[in-house]
Amino acid sequence: MTPRELDAARAVAEQAAVEAGALLRRVARDLASLDVDEKAPGDVASRADREAEALLRARLAEWYPRFGFVGEEGGGTLDANAPQWIVDPLDGSLNFVRGYPAWAVSVALLVDGEPVVGVVHDPCRGETFSAAAGGGLHLGGVDVDGVVAGGARGSRAGELSRALVGTVFPKPGSARWPQFLGEFGRVAPRVAGVRRCGAMALELAHLAAGRLDAFWEHDMAPWDAAAGLVLLRESGLRWLARDGRPWHDSRSLAAAGPALLDAFVDALEGSAP
Repeated sequence: MTPRELDAARAVAEQAAVEAGALLRRVARDLASLDVDEKAPGDVASRADREAEALLRARLAEWYPRFGFVGEEGGGTLDANAPQWIVDPLDGSLNFVRGYPAWAVSVALLVDGEPVVGVVHDPCRGETFSAAAGGGLHLGGVDVDGVVAGGARGSRAGELSRALVGTVFPKPGSARWPQFLGEFGRVAPRVAGVRRCGAMALELAHLAAGRLDAFWEHDMAPWDAAAGLVLLRESGLRWLARDGRPWHDSRSLAAAGPALLDAFVDALEGSAP
């Protein structure tokens, strides 16, 4: 796809994500009547997830009827042979059903199996982060330079001691809890602070926009990461699949600015002084 075609796809994805966010806000006005399905402890879904995904599927198909579609709720198979949308219609479902205002709509476009367009819409704050390959990071349709406090693009901290770090806890019962707790214990004393909102897409968007300086997570799925990876790349940040797998198979990601990533990973792994 040409740069112009990618930017057009970005605009369509933004429009669809904002519309899905408006649907979710309407549902959120009456959470008491919302039936919630518990997939596993700490992992929930509701008709809000399903309705938002159906809306995204329909809107994106109106513009790109031949593109594939993979969603957290409806599933699908990643296929590098054709362009595909990959969406998380409600990242932070547990937050949503409890009325905790940290959840998002995440939409990405894959071409040749790689994310080239990413949109993360935060309905609670009315913010939309988006990017297309080679086009830079946008917040609300405006280039991030001059929008983020201080006009910074991406991470500002070059030292761990000044870094504000984000994370998402593993799900209850995850086999990765011992590893994560060890990492948390090594990183937290070395950085300025650690934050956790419970929605990976939002954390990656805030990292791309310079509000965080580093991030790590275990047990992610491809729809959790796809849009955010585009935002990171277009902000000049680096990310690492720590298990050495391709991005869509990786279950362990770390990301930070170029000056910080190596030191951050060393701290996570216990090799920092």
